[in-house]
Amino acid sequence: MVSETVEERRRRPLDNDILTLPIQAEEQGEAAYPPTSSLDLRRSADAGVAFGGGAHYCIGATLARLEGRIAIETLVSRFPERELAGPAVFAPRPSLRKMTSFPVRLRPARA
Repeated sequence: MVSETVEERRRRPLDNDILTLPIQAEEQGEAAYPPTSSLDLRRSADAGVAFGGGAHYCIGATLARLEGRIAIETLVSRFPERELAGPAVFAPRPSLRKMTSFPVRLRPARA
C-alpha cells in the first residue's frame, strides 16, 4: 500500500492504492547484485531473491538448483553444438518474468 507520495508512470498513486512491483525489480540493483539481463551460470547462488530469504526461504531451493544443474550438464553433454534459432519471447506480465518461447537448434554428439 502507498504510504507516502511517489510518482509512478505519470500518475500519482493515492493513499491506500496498492502497487504491484515485479520481483525482478529487486534484482536490478547492480551495486548489490550482478546484472540480471544476461545469463551467467557462474553467478553466485546467493545473488538474487528468486528463492526468498530468511524465514521465507524456499524449502525446495537446494533441490531446484541441483535439478537445474543436472539438466544443464546433461543438455550440454548430449548436444555439444547449440545455437539460438530466434529471439526469446517473454509473457507480457510484468509481475512475473516468464519466458514463453526460447528457440534453440541442437545437434547431438556424434557417436
